[in-house]
Amino acid sequence: MSRKSKYFFLIALAQAGCLAVGLWMHHHFTVSSITRAAEERIWSDIEAGARRLVSVLEGLNLSEANAPEMVSARLSNSYRFLFGGVMVVDPDWRVVFPRKDAEQAGARAAEHASPLQWIPDANARHNASEPLRGKVILDDGPHVVAVYALSNEQGYALRHYPIAEFEARSAAPVRSLSVIGLITFVWMCALLGIAAYVILARLHDNIDRARSRLATDALRQTQNLVRTRDAVIFGLAKLTESRDPDTGDHLERISVYSTMIASALRRDPKFRDEVTPAFVRLIGISSVLHDIGKVGVEDRILLKPGPFTSEEQAEMKTHSIIGGECLRDIERRLGGSNFLQMAREIALYHHENWDGMGYSEGLAGTAIPLSARIVAIADIYDALSSKRVYKEPLPHKECVAIIRNEAGRKLDPDLVAIWLTLESRFRGIALKYADSTGDAARCEFIEPEPVEDVEQEIEDICVTSYGASSEGH
Repeated sequence: MSRKSKYFFLIALAQAGCLAVGLWMHHHFTVSSITRAAEERIWSDIEAGARRLVSVLEGLNLSEANAPEMVSARLSNSYRFLFGGVMVVDPDWRVVFPRKDAEQAGARAAEHASPLQWIPDANARHNASEPLRGKVILDDGPHVVAVYALSNEQGYALRHYPIAEFEARSAAPVRSLSVIGLITFVWMCALLGIAAYVILARLHDNIDRARSRLATDALRQTQNLVRTRDAVIFGLAKLTESRDPDTGDHLERISVYSTMIASALRRDPKFRDEVTPAFVRLIGISSVLHDIGKVGVEDRILLKPGPFTSEEQAEMKTHSIIGGECLRDIERRLGGSNFLQMAREIALYHHENWDGMGYSEGLAGTAIPLSARIVAIADIYDALSSKRVYKEPLPHKECVAIIRNEAGRKLDPDLVAIWLTLESRFRGIALKYADSTGDAARCEFIEPEPVEDVEQEIEDICVTSYGASSEGH
């Protein structure tokens, strides 16, 4: 269930609960009011009948022997107009009328030899002008009764009504209230549900739009930060590169070369798990810092046009350590970062050899981070195909031959095999980022001078370009 559906369900449940409580309270008070009104109406009818009964019996002496016949004679014309049952009792509460004899077998009440059970209503108010209210127990059950005293203390005139019928009559007006309340509940729930859904839908739409705007703003800020970061990184790298006027667009080429190799590895099952889309994005920017440690190398060594001495070569090799330590210090200050970790690995290990004969730690095989192995191929190709102070650019075919020959020695053979499927695209990138000195054109068309020992010539070119011996950079 979605969050929106949960909110709607909870709101609808709360509304239904509040509505049910409100309707129950309304029903309760309505029933109470109607019941009280019906009871008062019944009592009013009973009391009116009792008053009429007293007027009919006025002046009658109930102690006479023929009193029942006299009462019956007086009531014969008015009995049918009286509401409820009629009963006349003497001062001792013994029934005088109606009497139970053969002619009166179907009468509504029976004569009692013992006094009538009279239970006054303790809660009823009473004054001289109103009858007493209470209950009497008759053969067919309890009856509510209104009692009027006859003149001269002759006895009492009673108007009574069965409590069962009394309750049924008072409850009749409220029998339909339950159905009406149920219909009202269902109707109001539907209306409130529709209103809640519309309001909640609009609220969620507003929240979604606000979140979308925030996400867009956050993404824009992130993109701006990334662009700023990349610009600063390229600026730092360019400061290093600017000390060597022959490198031209070296950083741009290294970035594109590394990204191209990493993208190709994404399609290879052997590297697919390690080379994620994030890896491909990071290596493009991290690779430009591969030689940032050269800021610590003296110009007399960095720009030397001839071979290095052993001391100069040792000094030159320190650039990988300087770069790694520099990036490690930045990473320590900023905290963990995939970008800084990869940049540090590349700066520190991109001169390691597959056979363990490289520097600065002598790592071998897969102990060398994959990012550094990728940049090593890109750096070698760019060094071979570009002009340096110590060499002219080599033709593309010779660059390909040198890299193929270094598979399993300096370079990861699996990466070289994948690179060989991309080498024509590398030539296109070299042309696109051609230096102002025309290195790309020369890389494409200059043919090497023939030598007797081809293997030795390839080794000398690679060593000179890659800085792995005392004979070059």
